[in-house]
Amino acid sequence: MFKKNNTVFITMLFLLVILFVVVGFLSLYLVKSSNLVLYKLVLNIIFVIAMLVSIFIFTNLIIIMKLLNTKNISSLSRRWLQFSLKYIYTNLINITRLLGLDKNKIRSVFSELNNQLILLSNIHVKPEEILILLPHCLQKNSCPYKITNNINNCKRCGLCDIDKLIELKEKYNTQLFVATGGTLARKIIGETKPKAIIAVACERDLSSGILDVKTLPVIGILNERPEGPCVNTRVNLQDVEKAIHHFIGKEE
Repeated sequence: MFKKNNTVFITMLFLLVILFVVVGFLSLYLVKSSNLVLYKLVLNIIFVIAMLVSIFIFTNLIIIMKLLNTKNISSLSRRWLQFSLKYIYTNLINITRLLGLDKNKIRSVFSELNNQLILLSNIHVKPEEILILLPHCLQKNSCPYKITNNINNCKRCGLCDIDKLIELKEKYNTQLFVATGGTLARKIIGETKPKAIIAVACERDLSSGILDVKTLPVIGILNERPEGPCVNTRVNLQDVEKAIHHFIGKEE
């Protein structure tokens, strides 16, 4: 069974297919009811474009439904979806904005689909080539020892998840950094030059980050927000360790 957010994502894709089919057949109807040659030519072009876009979205819709259901697709379908997912995502976000719906539902499914595609890609790198990128809101808000740019400022008191994340860094010899926003995150990626990224963030920052680093594999992990957004957030440490295992080829 699809989760609620997946259902919203699939429903939006269905709406896009229906929209373009309607536009296409409306153009075809106008062609049949008009005698003007230029007018017919323009409408015929619109009809062909609308049908091609409908087929493009429908093909991806089938692949996405299979991926969400079975967590597995062929390598050809994976490459096709990796190529087209960013275009589908951008248009779904625009439609969601127009309809006044919750964009985080679309962002959440986008991150999940991206993760599934990365997990199917069998990308393996050395531990030191993995960058674990964290949001600063994971640190206890009242902590006086700021760890942005230097994770070693952490006193390992255990009041937030940073201590356990440093343990993972030391256990696997990965890179671990905290960023206050997209600009600093891009700077860290430019300086550390990782071959794979494990990013912890909210839906908005995860989806924009995944789109930013087009050539790098990113596994995104949503942070947990028991006290609301941007303050004292948490992360599932098992998910982070599983992502490390995948990238170093240590999966069971």
